[in-house]
Amino acid sequence: MIDELKPFHWNFCPECGVPLTLRRQEQHERPYCTECKRHYYYNPTPAACCFVRQGDALLLGRRGIQPQFGQWALPGGYVELGETAEAAARRELLEETGLCALRTRFIGVSSQQSVMTGAVIVLGYAVDAWEGEIRAGSDVIDLRFFPPDEVPRLPFRAHRDLYAIFRALYEDDGRQAPQNAETQAIPVIEPFTEGDTVE
Repeated sequence: MIDELKPFHWNFCPECGVPLTLRRQEQHERPYCTECKRHYYYNPTPAACCFVRQGDALLLGRRGIQPQFGQWALPGGYVELGETAEAAARRELLEETGLCALRTRFIGVSSQQSVMTGAVIVLGYAVDAWEGEIRAGSDVIDLRFFPPDEVPRLPFRAHRDLYAIFRALYEDDGRQAPQNAETQAIPVIEPFTEGDTVE
């Protein structure tokens, strides 16, 4: 099943239906419609994810869809047209877990290659307050709070990057660490390269 997933490619103009050709624009060759006189772009798709804790335990959802079916991942998904990344994070949290985020805080951004869209940019949000009853929904088949020493390796590189930031920002006892701590070591996220694993 995972082998069947491939990034989207422009082959025909969505406006007039004419087959697209490749035409150089700046340093890149891009799909181009000779009738509409416009280029089409391969851009990273924006997504958002949430960090929800109960005490020091982190909430993860077991994925019910590809890619990474059956793996434990952060609640999250793609940003819809017309919504902010924070709104997308809140919506995905509600859809996948039944929880309503009352207070969120942006913690960082990462990017990775994607078997679905070519590449994604993922914005991470800490959910500092929430309400509701936990129930698995949408693309998730199970939910569980994992203590810090039991958190499995997250299946997506962007999630792993953001989890490292999240851990650096929060103390072990569940309280938010001081945001102005000059000695606080925030992990450096390296850009992905062509040789990176596509997840």
